[in-house]
Amino acid sequence: MPTDDQLPFQPIRSSLYSSRELMAGFDVADPLSHERIPDFLIYVYFVIKGRSTPRDPYAGMMEAVHDNSILRAMFNFIRAARQPIAAIMGGHKEPRGSAAYRAVTEISKRLTEGGFLMASGGGPGAMEATHLGALLAHKDAATVAKSIDLLATQPELPNSMNIVDKDGAVDKALVAKVHRWAAPAVQLLDKLGDGGRSLAVPTWHYGHEPLTPLATEVAKYFLNSIREDVLLALATNGIIFAPGRAGTLQEVFQDAAQNYYRGDGPFSPMIFFDTKFWRETLPVEPLLEALFVKNGHGEQYKSKVHFTDDIDKVVNILIDQKDTGAKMMSRLETLGMSQMLADS
Repeated sequence: MPTDDQLPFQPIRSSLYSSRELMAGFDVADPLSHERIPDFLIYVYFVIKGRSTPRDPYAGMMEAVHDNSILRAMFNFIRAARQPIAAIMGGHKEPRGSAAYRAVTEISKRLTEGGFLMASGGGPGAMEATHLGALLAHKDAATVAKSIDLLATQPELPNSMNIVDKDGAVDKALVAKVHRWAAPAVQLLDKLGDGGRSLAVPTWHYGHEPLTPLATEVAKYFLNSIREDVLLALATNGIIFAPGRAGTLQEVFQDAAQNYYRGDGPFSPMIFFDTKFWRETLPVEPLLEALFVKNGHGEQYKSKVHFTDDIDKVVNILIDQKDTGAKMMSRLETLGMSQMLADS
C-alpha cells in the first residue's frame, strides 16, 4: 500500500480522467486484475484513511485539493465542449438487457445524436446505459442490439459492498466477481472504438461499485456531496429519472430543491420515465405538485415536470428546450460555483 508521500492519485490535475486511465491494467483474462487498476487502488487508500472523514490530515488535504482540481478540470471541459447537458438518474441495480436498460440506452443515444452531452453518476445499471447510449450514437439498430446482448451475458453486478474492509484487506473472491461483470464492457469498448462522448460524475464514496468502462470523460470525486450538487446543477437542460430506489429518490428531491430555490435562474426540466413506477411504486407526483403548484410555481411545474412512458416525448421535450450555456451559469450561480466556471 502506498505511504502518505506515495499517493495513488495525482492531487492536482489539469484534465479529467478517462475510463481507460482509471482502468489501466484491467485484463479480461485475469480475474484479479481489477485489484490492480488505479481506480481500485485509490478506493483502497480512501477506505484505509477513513473514507469521508479521513483520520489523517494529510490525506484529507490531498483529497480536497484533488476534488477542487477535478472540479476546475470539469468546468474547463464543459466550457470547451459548448454542448447542452442532460442527465439520466436511475437504479444502480437495473440489470443489463432489461426493458428499462434498453430504454435508457435509446434515450441517451438519441439525445447524443441531437447534440447533447449526456451525464450520469458513472456506475452500473441505468448509469451505465446512459454512457452506452452515448457511445452508440449514430450506430445502427443491429449494433445496438448486439452491444446490449454482449453486456447482458453478465446482467447484474454482484453485491460488492464488502470488497475492502476498513483496514484495506481485499476480498479476492469479490474482486473476481466484479471483474467478471466488468469484462464484457471492456470488450465492447474495444470493439466499438470511438463513439459519442459522455460525462461520468462518480465518487469513491461508492467505490465498491466499479466505474463503467463506457464513459469517456470522468470527473471522479472523493466527497460525494460535491459530486451530487455538481451533477444535478450541470444538467440544466433536464434530468430524466428512470426507476431507482433511495439514491434516485434523493436526487429527485435534491433537484426539486434546486428548482424551487433557483432565484432568477431556469427551472430545469424533470422527466419521470415509467409512469407506473413514479406514480405507484414511489409516488412522487403528489409531493412535487404540492411543493410547486401550491407555492407559486404552478406554471413551471406544468410545463417542466413530465411523467411519461414515451421515449419520443422524452427526447422531443429536451431537444425543444435545449440551451448551451446561459441556463447553466444561472443554476451554478445559486450554488456559488459560477465564478469557478468563468475563471476556469
